[in-house]
Amino acid sequence: MNFLNIFEDRIAGIFGAAQAPFSFKKLAKQAAREMEDQTLVINGVDTAPALYTVLIAADDDPFLAPFYPQLAREVAEFVKAQAEKKHYRFAGAPLVRFMIDPSLKAGKFSVFAENVDAPTLARLYEEERAFLHGGKQAGAPMPAA
Repeated sequence: MNFLNIFEDRIAGIFGAAQAPFSFKKLAKQAAREMEDQTLVINGVDTAPALYTVLIAADDDPFLAPFYPQLAREVAEFVKAQAEKKHYRFAGAPLVRFMIDPSLKAGKFSVFAENVDAPTLARLYEEERAFLHGGKQAGAPMPAA
């Protein structure tokens, strides 16, 4: 079974019988493409971006918000698996966060990958934790390293 099939099975387990607003298989493929497009050679090492921002429509947020932590973990695991196949390295554990884009229509999404240094990534993880503990639902917790 390939990584994409494993990812798809895990996502199906998260949602159960509920109908997701868009294809998470497409989301995973877009995240992998973004990773590939944004991978840089730094000090002779292929370094994949460690920050992934998934923009979603405001209409989809109420349904997806309870699932953000699990979805973020699954997308991060998928990206890590894809990077390992290509012997890419990260500045730290990939962080996947979800944000609302009011210009997107329901059922649409975008994924952006960014290269950030380790201190910036650590700060972003802290901001995500603070955001989550502040009672907000959007965002993703820090995955296990």
